[in-house]
Amino acid sequence: MAENANAALMRRGYDAFSSGDLGGLSELFAEDAAWHEPGTSQIAGDYVGRDQVFELFGKLVRLSAGTFKADATDIFADDRRAVAIQHSTGTRDGKVLDTEDVLVFEISNGKVVDVRLFPGDVDQESTFWS
Repeated sequence: MAENANAALMRRGYDAFSSGDLGGLSELFAEDAAWHEPGTSQIAGDYVGRDQVFELFGKLVRLSAGTFKADATDIFADDRRAVAIQHSTGTRDGKVLDTEDVLVFEISNGKVVDVRLFPGDVDQESTFWS
């Protein structure tokens, strides 16, 4: 049985993020995509538009001195959504991030249009990024 198209899209997205391939990510995110980052840290908030979402990605790399990693351990998808269970790790100013998170991706016409992050430990992530 062939893999669901949205699951395959997410796998390509995680591969592109891991390798720093913004061109590959650009093909996967709609121009008006939104990303919702919970918590109270300097990265918390709503990012609207592909450029703002990619600015967030750059900020994650800068703040963690390139140590932030996001690995999808499981991906579930249907024709409208993909859900990824993500193992997030990194180091920053003597702090360590090591969490399991859930991300819900809304997908339309083969593009990510909305992402909601549900941290496994919002307090740990807020402290790490503060």
